Amino acid sequence: MSKEEEEKRVAEYQKVLEADDAEDVAKGKLFDPRELLLEAKAMRQKYHKRLGLVNYSVLTFDDMLSLGAITDKSESSKTMLWMMLRKAYPDLRKEDVGMFPGTKVAELLTLVTRDEGFLPATPKQSKVGSKATRTRK
Repeated sequence: MSKEEEEKRVAEYQKVLEADDAEDVAKGKLFDPRELLLEAKAMRQKYHKRLGLVNYSVLTFDDMLSLGAITDKSESSKTMLWMMLRKAYPDLRKEDVGMFPGTKVAELLTLVTRDEGFLPATPKQSKVGSKATRTRK
């Protein structure tokens, strides 16, 4: 391939990339901080078989910063759950969350944090993995 042909191909590819970038920009959603504020104020609902319909809100950035200051993991979990439930249930005290049955708290924490990215998902392992062989090569 000659240098001229190579330069011609590079120019063609560059045009394709620029057109693709322009299309992405045209289709792209513009960032609006007001939408984030509305999302922080919005109530969410999830249904759980044993708990019923649970109303909660997402944590704000300030909430997350205040959680980071708590060094005790159990206190941090209790505070996080209380913060997520308090907008939907204004009469709920932080002490009340500590009195919830343990199994229900685990279900509740999993329910309200599953889609929010708080609990890391464990990678799924293959059910049909390969078995080690004891043969020499």
